[in-house]
Amino acid sequence: MSGRSTIRILAPLLGAAVLAGFSIASLPWRENLFRRPPTPFERSAAKSVAPLYALLTAASCAIPDGASVVARTEPPDAVQETYFHRFAISLLPGRRVLPSAFYGVFVYPEVWKEAQYLVVVGPRPVPPPGTLVLETPEGTVWRRNVP
Repeated sequence: MSGRSTIRILAPLLGAAVLAGFSIASLPWRENLFRRPPTPFERSAAKSVAPLYALLTAASCAIPDGASVVARTEPPDAVQETYFHRFAISLLPGRRVLPSAFYGVFVYPEVWKEAQYLVVVGPRPVPPPGTLVLETPEGTVWRRNVP
């Protein structure tokens, strides 16, 4: 085997080793790489929606099929509630999800006043909007007293 053929073989292998080294060095070692995150958003740029995802996933067991539900934030934030409405539609199948905001603007409360359940991301609302059904570190789920 000549020196030239050795270079032809070793050069790509060396390049692959360098690229593999860069890839391994960029892994998030401090974040416990092999621990499964609680939500798909924990290690992403959309980390702000992780609490809602976790709360709605837990709430899916507490809210019965066919019930109407609205997702809110505490304190109220129309932009976040627009996104939370969309998440609630996908994570609470079989429930009637009512909006509290569209495109960053609050809707009239009459739109969602008949919601049987209220999912609140953040601290407990004051006064309590009904009977507490579920509480997690991310927020609460309430059964509302609607006529």
